[in-house]
Amino acid sequence: MQLDYSKAQQIISNSTVLFSKEQLYSALDTMASNIDAEIEGEIPVFLTVMNGGMMFAAELAKRLQSPIIMDYIHASRYGDAMYGSSHITWYRQPKEELIRGKTVYILDDILDEGHTIAEIKRFLINAGAKACKVAVMVNKEIGKDKPIYADHVGVNAPNHFLFGFGMDIFELNRNLQQIYIYNN
Repeated sequence: MQLDYSKAQQIISNSTVLFSKEQLYSALDTMASNIDAEIEGEIPVFLTVMNGGMMFAAELAKRLQSPIIMDYIHASRYGDAMYGSSHITWYRQPKEELIRGKTVYILDDILDEGHTIAEIKRFLINAGAKACKVAVMVNKEIGKDKPIYADHVGVNAPNHFLFGFGMDIFELNRNLQQIYIYNN
């Protein structure tokens, strides 16, 4: 994919801040507190979904008081009707010995339709995870049922094009510290 800086700049100029850095950091503080209480002395595995989950995972991890193991996964779902919603391509799976018998948290920037995260969770349970939780910075309210819902949500957002705080525009601007909504 070719990076298109000028198109990304056009999108930014037609967008407004939906969630400020302060709102996101407050939501992260609450999530970390809730997860710390939930962990209760266990050492869970936190798996960041690449690439979007990087910023969220780093900010959440800095706020946790409990010890955790961190790793990452990389998978993509293709919209090929031949395979339907359950076909994902793995670029990196975690080692089974890392997750077997452990509570695993899937960390991602956004829960949109949920098919990829549902498949990741299915894979982790089949690989021997004791339990599998989902934590996302953004739950997009898409107006229909999803195959999976997050256990921990930072913010709920409308069904519009969003970017920033891990979410990209043509692979650019994941590093923005706010979440923007495109006013098309």
